[in-house]
Amino acid sequence: MSTRAINVRSMVFGLLVSATAVLAFGLAMTPTAKAEGQQVSKPVWEKYEPAQAAFKNKDYAAALKLAKEGLAVSKSSFEKLACLTVAYQSAVNSRTYSEAIEAGEQLIAVEGVPSQTKLSTLKVLPQLYFATNRLDKAVTAQKEYMRIAGSNSSEDWNMLAQMYSQQKNCADALPALEKALAGGKSASEPQLQLQSACFAKGTDFDKRLAVNEELLRRFPKKDYFKQVLFVYQATKKLDDYAYAQLLRFGYEHDYLDADSDYTKLAEMALDVGTTGEALRILEKGIAKKTLKAADKVARLLDQAKSRSADDAKRVDQLDKEARAGKNGDTDLKVGYIYFGMGQYDKAAEAIARALQPDHVAKVKRVDDANMMLGVAYTHGHKKAEADKAFAAAKAAPQMAAVAKIWTSGN
Repeated sequence: MSTRAINVRSMVFGLLVSATAVLAFGLAMTPTAKAEGQQVSKPVWEKYEPAQAAFKNKDYAAALKLAKEGLAVSKSSFEKLACLTVAYQSAVNSRTYSEAIEAGEQLIAVEGVPSQTKLSTLKVLPQLYFATNRLDKAVTAQKEYMRIAGSNSSEDWNMLAQMYSQQKNCADALPALEKALAGGKSASEPQLQLQSACFAKGTDFDKRLAVNEELLRRFPKKDYFKQVLFVYQATKKLDDYAYAQLLRFGYEHDYLDADSDYTKLAEMALDVGTTGEALRILEKGIAKKTLKAADKVARLLDQAKSRSADDAKRVDQLDKEARAGKNGDTDLKVGYIYFGMGQYDKAAEAIARALQPDHVAKVKRVDDANMMLGVAYTHGHKKAEADKAFAAAKAAPQMAAVAKIWTSGN
């Protein structure tokens, strides 16, 4: 079963649990031995009375058994209503959903059933059908309940959308979900998962990307990162710098699991000068057995070891030279070396220096420099400064989406 299906089933179970509170009034309304001139026969009463007592003691299995025995000897609608009410509530509370469905269907069909009892039963029956994977009946019953109740609530539209989704009926699921989210409501994780699953079946990559990015921002998980990465790989919407920053986000959160992702990020790290970072990336990929022994991996590993060692020897001198001038490119190189060495405070200082108005003219990719500054601040647990740097990176259209992901993941 998919993660989405599990989440939906959990949601339905929660609704069923809460539904017992809705049904609780029914026990008080259950016909007693005498009401409005009606009464139950002795054989029925001998089962019904202990069934009520068992229900109040939360012995739902006993209550269900006794109520069904009372129902078997019931003659009048009044007697059937009394026994079915206890049987239905007991089955719901004991999560015996097939029994609950049988009792509920009989209950709403009994002559003289109170309108409030009928409506509360109709409200829960669709959820019972759904919980037992009777999807067609669930949809039909949910629509019937909404019609009779005149319901236009967000909760009921959402339930209908989830039912359609489990039928793999996106044509009806998405419009139902739109009604559930009417008025600017923020989509929940299961609702976003529904949209993602439906958009994945089509060719509208923009919608698919938007919902998956929202999932990643609001509910950061490896699966959502992989979905975002897949869409960007398929559409090639990001240039190399932005794509490397997306991979860096995955690396920092331990979301990468493809050898090509590790090698791509390591190559980009070597290109921009975060050579120590490239070494860490490769070593982690090898340790996780994601990177397999190959000529390319061995060559990259040798380069990373050699260049990171050389950079560590010369960075202090480079830093002194950079501070003496106003060449932002030199400052940036120093910052990237410090970043690779894991000295993030020094990295942030040098990169910030590169972005000063009298230095920045020599910086080739200001957006990427701001991203690296934000990542360095993130490592230094300076969220306000990191958010400011990512916000600056967002000003560049090619980096806006990735900067937004980093901001939310910061």
